[in-house]
Amino acid sequence: MEFTVKFTWYDDEKIWLATSSSDDFAMTLDHGSFDALLEKVKIALSDIAENELAYKGEIKVKLEIDRTVSIAA
Repeated sequence: MEFTVKFTWYDDEKIWLATSSSDDFAMTLDHGSFDALLEKVKIALSDIAENELAYKGEIKVKLEIDRTVSIAA
C-alpha cells in the first residue's frame, strides 16, 4: 500500500501542514517540526491502513515537500 503526503511549510505561522486523502480517508496534521510531523504521519497512516482500510502489511509513503526559502545573491 502506498500513500502520498504533501508537506507544506507556512512561514507566517511557523508550522508544517501534512495532508493526504483518497476516496477512503482524509488526513490533516500539523506541527512546528518537520521530523516530529513525519512521526505523527507514520503513526496516523498505520492506524488508517489497519483500522479504516483493513490493511496489514508494508506501507510506503511518498513525500511531496512544498517550501520556499529566500537566499541572498
